Formats: sequence, structure tokens, C-alpha cells
Amino acid sequence: MTLPRSSCTARAVLKGAGRFFAIACYLAGIAGIIHYSVAAHNVASESSLIELSQLLLLVLTVFTFRRVAKRNHALSQAAKLMSGFFLVLMIRELDATLDLVMHGFWKVPALLVTGLTIWPALKNGRDTFTSLAHALSAKSSTLLIVALGLLLVYSRLFGMGELWEQAMGAMYVRDVKNIAEESTELVAYSLIWLSALSYWLEAEKQRHPHPPSVMHTVEQDVPAQ
Repeated sequence: MTLPRSSCTARAVLKGAGRFFAIACYLAGIAGIIHYSVAAHNVASESSLIELSQLLLLVLTVFTFRRVAKRNHALSQAAKLMSGFFLVLMIRELDATLDLVMHGFWKVPALLVTGLTIWPALKNGRDTFTSLAHALSAKSSTLLIVALGLLLVYSRLFGMGELWEQAMGAMYVRDVKNIAEESTELVAYSLIWLSALSYWLEAEKQRHPHPPSVMHTVEQDVPAQ
């Protein structure tokens, strides 16, 4: 009676291959955005496809974490903090647009969102700390941490003007530095949204656990030969 076990193994392999194919297509699309922006000679402006894609990914991330907060009580406080944090990043990305109101005006809505996010978290300190512990112990946390490191540390160091001036010497072109920095940020934002999706899917699984499959039941009931 090894057929059920073999069937489950094959299904798991096919599922993994399907996930790889889906993520590969997703990242190929991200690369396509970068290629298009470079071909259009429009990388760092607010109207560039890269910048617009970054904003879209941030909007999706904020919305997804808000859904996680509503669907999973254990992750609620942590997901609200994450949603607020990425909303502040989105406001920061809109600094050039908000500067039309007043120079540095982006800080006003950013500080407002920060206050509205942190105050409830501090007010429910114990619940927030417990929720953060749940969030950091989840499978999705590794991808989120790596993506944040890529966004907040690696992209800043990789996009330093001094690095590209040394690398290119007299042939230094600022657009090359911008392409490197903005494309790295775009990849980071794409991974952040993937982690948010992973949190949401896990929350949905916990709300609607699947009953044991027939194959699994057969494996348990039939003794090994």
C-alpha cells in the first residue's frame, strides 16, 4: 500500500515546481519593468514605471497586512504595525508629489500615520509584544526580514554614489547608479509583498483548516507491510 504515499510525494513535488514557476514568472515581470524603464530612459522620476510599480506594491502590501490583521487575531497587532510602517514608506516615496504642497510636507502625513499606528500598539503593549512574537516565528518572517534588509541596508549601500564613481571612473553616469538602486528597491518591495501574501494565506489556512485528505487517512489506517 505505497501508492497513496507515492501519490502524496508526487503531488508535493509538483506543487513545489508550480510555486517555483509562479515566482519565476513574477520576478521575470519585475525584471521586465526594469528593462522597459531603462529603454524609455526614465528610471528615477516620479512618473517612471519603476516608481509607479514600487507604489503599487506598497499599496498591495499595506492592504494585505490590513487583511491579515482582520483575519488572524494572534497576528492582528503585528500586522497593523507592519501595515502602518509600509504606509509611511509609501508616503515617503510620494515626497516629490507632496512637495507641491510645501517642501518636506510628506513628513506631516508620515508623522500622523506613525502616531496613529504606534499609540494603539503601546496602549496594548502586552498583546502587541505577543503578536510580534507570533509574527516573527511564522514561516513568512524569514522572507520579510530578508526583504527588509535588502531594502533598508543593501540597496542604500549598493546605490552609494561613491561606489559607482569608483567603479566607472571618468565614465561615471548617474543614471547607472539610479538604475542599480531603484531596481534593487523594486525587487525588495516585490519580495515584501510576497511575504505579506504568505502571511495572509497562512491566516486563511488557520481560519479554514482543511480536513484530513483521503490519502492521509488511508496511510494512517493501513499498517505498513
